[in-house]
Amino acid sequence: MILVLGGTLEGREIAGALADEGFKVLVTVVSGYGAELIPQDLSVEVLVCQLDSLDLEQLVDEKKIKYIVDATHPYARVITDTAWKVAQKRNVPYIRFERPPVTEEIKGDLVFRALGYEEAAGLAVCKGSTVFLTIGSRNLEPFVRAGKENCKRIVARVLPDAGVLQQCAALQMPPGDIIAVQGPFSLEMNQAMFLEYGAEVLVTKDSGRTGGTDTKIAAALGLKIPVIIVNRPDYGGVPVVDRIETILENASQYASQKSGY
Repeated sequence: MILVLGGTLEGREIAGALADEGFKVLVTVVSGYGAELIPQDLSVEVLVCQLDSLDLEQLVDEKKIKYIVDATHPYARVITDTAWKVAQKRNVPYIRFERPPVTEEIKGDLVFRALGYEEAAGLAVCKGSTVFLTIGSRNLEPFVRAGKENCKRIVARVLPDAGVLQQCAALQMPPGDIIAVQGPFSLEMNQAMFLEYGAEVLVTKDSGRTGGTDTKIAAALGLKIPVIIVNRPDYGGVPVVDRIETILENASQYASQKSGY
């Protein structure tokens, strides 16, 4: 069986491609919302869970995993580090799929980069009174804290998931500062949102074109809104590819057990 650590569009595409080739596939996602995005006609097993090292080791053993495909978000550092270590410990072939970045060539007086979320939060509150976040829900706390300390408004665009909204509520974010909606969005829609909420600075991650990063940055710069880009994590020696075809080629080599065999 092949394990696909999913939760992304590419994860669903990879799982579907592997299933079409006849492989037994187990896809893990971290939320019910992520599971709902997987087409029901996809012949894969779906597991909703948060995996730590012990959980992942047990899963690898119980399901007799022959190949681990890490198709998590480019910024999902914890699970990637965990999966890579477990793969090495259990001697299971591992590959990470990572969508190409789009911000490497984006420069200008309105473009700033931050090594992490704390740095980005400190920089954001210095650039404008209304900070518009498109960084997901897991790293909102530094921005909410910086906003309170500096009397700045923090607006967060997040997924329309109950767990995500609970995270926002736990941070005591006003409902009017939470935009719960599924992206990606067109340039015009991004600009409409920025204008509607009075955004004076945008904070984003380089989630690639699939995540709409290029469009949201173009929208902000078109309105002369400063953009802060949180750099992608450095995964060091983790093997990475950006072609689904490479993953399929490796699967034929590593995971000979196919459905029906």
